[in-house]
Amino acid sequence: MTLRWVCCIGAVLGLGGLPAAHAQDALRPIPAAECQTFAAQLKTAVGFPMTASEDDFTDLTDGSDGRSCHIAGTASDQAYNGPTDLMVKLDSVFPGWREEPARAASGPGGAEKGVVNGNRIATLQVSWEPGPGVTCSDKEPLSACKILPQQKLWNAAVDIVMKAGK
Repeated sequence: MTLRWVCCIGAVLGLGGLPAAHAQDALRPIPAAECQTFAAQLKTAVGFPMTASEDDFTDLTDGSDGRSCHIAGTASDQAYNGPTDLMVKLDSVFPGWREEPARAASGPGGAEKGVVNGNRIATLQVSWEPGPGVTCSDKEPLSACKILPQQKLWNAAVDIVMKAGK
Protein backbone atom coordinates (compact mmCIF):
# COMPACT_ATOMS: atom_id res chain seq x y z
CA MET A 1 0.00 0.00 0.00
CA THR A 2 1.44 3.36 -0.96
CA LEU A 3 0.83 6.52 0.96
CA ARG A 4 0.14 8.62 -2.10
CA TRP A 5 -3.60 8.87 -1.35
CA VAL A 6 -3.41 12.64 -1.09
CA CYS A 7 -2.11 13.03 -4.65
CA CYS A 8 -5.08 10.98 -5.82
CA ILE A 9 -7.46 13.38 -4.08
CA GLY A 10 -6.01 16.20 -6.20
CA ALA A 11 -6.64 14.21 -9.36
CA VAL A 12 -10.23 13.45 -8.36
CA LEU A 13 -10.88 17.10 -7.48
CA GLY A 14 -9.42 18.21 -10.80
CA LEU A 15 -6.61 20.29 -9.36
CA GLY A 16 -4.54 21.59 -12.26
CA GLY A 17 -0.80 21.60 -12.57
CA LEU A 18 1.85 23.98 -13.85
CA PRO A 19 2.66 24.14 -17.53
CA ALA A 20 4.95 21.28 -18.54
CA ALA A 21 7.92 23.61 -19.15
CA HIS A 22 7.99 24.57 -15.46
CA ALA A 23 6.74 21.37 -13.87
CA GLN A 24 9.94 19.32 -14.06
CA ASP A 25 12.10 22.13 -12.66
CA ALA A 26 9.76 23.29 -9.89
CA LEU A 27 10.59 20.63 -7.26
CA ARG A 28 13.86 18.80 -6.62
CA PRO A 29 14.85 16.30 -3.95
CA ILE A 30 17.20 17.44 -1.22
CA PRO A 31 20.79 16.15 -1.67
CA ALA A 32 21.09 12.35 -1.31
CA ALA A 33 23.37 12.58 1.74
CA GLU A 34 20.82 14.76 3.57
CA CYS A 35 18.04 12.39 2.54
CA GLN A 36 19.97 9.51 4.14
CA THR A 37 20.51 11.59 7.30
CA PHE A 38 16.78 12.30 7.56
CA ALA A 39 16.04 8.59 7.02
CA ALA A 40 18.33 7.68 9.93
CA GLN A 41 16.73 10.34 12.17
CA LEU A 42 13.23 9.16 11.26
CA LYS A 43 14.19 5.54 11.98
CA THR A 44 15.37 6.58 15.44
CA ALA A 45 12.21 8.61 16.03
CA VAL A 46 9.70 5.92 15.03
CA GLY A 47 11.62 2.81 16.08
CA PHE A 48 11.40 0.90 12.80
CA PRO A 49 13.38 0.92 9.52
CA MET A 50 12.86 3.85 7.16
CA THR A 51 14.30 3.57 3.64
CA ALA A 52 15.33 6.57 1.53
CA SER A 53 14.84 6.78 -2.23
CA GLU A 54 13.81 9.31 -4.85
CA ASP A 55 10.23 9.48 -6.14
CA ASP A 56 7.80 11.60 -8.16
CA PHE A 57 6.07 14.30 -6.13
CA THR A 58 3.23 16.76 -6.70
CA ASP A 59 2.68 19.77 -4.46
CA LEU A 60 -1.11 19.91 -4.19
CA THR A 61 -1.12 23.49 -2.93
CA ASP A 62 -0.02 24.81 -6.35
CA GLY A 63 0.12 21.76 -8.65
CA SER A 64 3.89 21.88 -9.19
CA ASP A 65 5.62 18.60 -9.99
CA GLY A 66 9.09 17.21 -9.55
CA ARG A 67 11.07 14.66 -7.58
CA SER A 68 11.40 14.18 -3.82
CA CYS A 69 13.58 12.56 -1.24
CA HIS A 70 11.08 9.83 -0.35
CA ILE A 71 11.55 8.06 2.98
CA ALA A 72 9.17 5.22 3.87
CA GLY A 73 8.76 2.41 6.33
CA THR A 74 6.22 -0.15 7.48
CA ALA A 75 5.97 -1.97 10.79
CA SER A 76 3.59 -4.13 12.77
CA ASP A 77 3.60 -4.93 16.49
CA GLN A 78 3.68 -1.23 17.39
CA ALA A 79 1.72 0.28 20.28
CA TYR A 80 0.52 3.48 18.56
CA ASN A 81 -3.01 4.36 19.66
CA GLY A 82 -3.67 6.12 16.39
CA PRO A 83 -2.12 7.98 13.47
CA THR A 84 -1.48 11.04 15.65
CA ASP A 85 0.94 9.09 17.87
CA LEU A 86 3.09 8.15 14.90
CA MET A 87 2.80 11.64 13.36
CA VAL A 88 4.19 13.23 16.54
CA LYS A 89 7.28 11.00 16.25
CA LEU A 90 7.81 11.90 12.58
CA ASP A 91 7.30 15.58 13.30
CA SER A 92 9.96 15.53 16.04
CA VAL A 93 12.63 15.24 13.31
CA PHE A 94 11.67 18.68 11.93
CA PRO A 95 12.19 21.14 14.82
CA GLY A 96 12.00 24.74 13.67
CA TRP A 97 10.07 23.90 10.51
CA ARG A 98 6.82 25.88 10.13
CA GLU A 99 3.58 23.91 9.91
CA GLU A 100 1.36 24.68 6.91
CA PRO A 101 -2.31 23.92 7.64
CA ALA A 102 -3.15 23.78 3.91
CA ARG A 103 -1.01 20.63 3.70
CA ALA A 104 -2.76 18.80 6.57
CA ALA A 105 -5.44 16.11 6.59
CA SER A 106 -6.39 13.49 9.16
CA GLY A 107 -8.83 10.74 9.94
CA PRO A 108 -9.03 7.51 11.93
CA GLY A 109 -7.01 5.59 9.32
CA GLY A 110 -4.33 8.13 8.54
CA ALA A 111 -2.95 11.62 8.69
CA GLU A 112 -0.83 13.99 6.63
CA LYS A 113 1.05 17.09 7.67
CA GLY A 114 3.20 19.57 5.77
CA VAL A 115 6.06 21.60 7.20
CA VAL A 116 8.23 24.24 5.52
CA ASN A 117 11.72 25.59 6.15
CA GLY A 118 12.86 28.23 3.64
CA ASN A 119 12.61 26.70 0.16
CA ARG A 120 12.16 23.19 1.59
CA ILE A 121 8.86 21.40 2.01
CA ALA A 122 8.35 18.15 3.91
CA THR A 123 5.13 16.16 3.68
CA LEU A 124 4.63 13.62 6.50
CA GLN A 125 2.11 10.81 6.00
CA VAL A 126 0.96 7.99 8.25
CA SER A 127 -1.67 5.31 7.83
CA TRP A 128 -2.54 1.84 9.01
CA GLU A 129 -4.19 -1.26 7.68
CA PRO A 130 -4.99 -4.64 9.25
CA GLY A 131 -1.75 -6.50 9.91
CA PRO A 132 -0.87 -10.04 8.83
CA GLY A 133 -3.52 -12.57 9.88
CA VAL A 134 -6.12 -9.90 10.78
CA THR A 135 -9.37 -9.65 8.85
CA CYS A 136 -11.68 -6.65 8.80
CA SER A 137 -15.04 -6.40 7.05
CA ASP A 138 -15.09 -5.03 3.50
CA LYS A 139 -18.58 -3.69 4.23
CA GLU A 140 -17.49 -1.23 6.94
CA PRO A 141 -14.99 1.60 7.02
CA LEU A 142 -11.51 0.69 8.21
CA SER A 143 -12.07 2.82 11.33
CA ALA A 144 -14.79 0.34 12.42
CA CYS A 145 -12.25 -2.51 12.53
CA LYS A 146 -11.72 -3.07 16.24
CA ILE A 147 -8.22 -4.47 16.58
CA LEU A 148 -5.36 -3.84 18.98
CA PRO A 149 -2.70 -1.29 17.91
CA GLN A 150 -0.16 -4.14 17.77
CA GLN A 151 -2.35 -5.90 15.16
CA LYS A 152 -2.12 -2.95 12.78
CA LEU A 153 0.39 -2.59 9.98
CA TRP A 154 1.66 0.98 10.30
CA ASN A 155 2.89 2.90 7.23
CA ALA A 156 4.94 6.09 7.41
CA ALA A 157 6.29 8.20 4.57
CA VAL A 158 8.05 11.52 4.34
CA ASP A 159 8.72 13.44 1.13
CA ILE A 160 11.21 16.30 1.24
CA VAL A 161 11.63 18.69 -1.69
CA MET A 162 13.35 21.94 -2.53
CA LYS A 163 11.12 24.38 -4.38
CA ALA A 164 12.66 26.60 -7.05
CA GLY A 165 12.10 30.31 -6.63
CA LYS A 166 10.81 30.05 -3.07
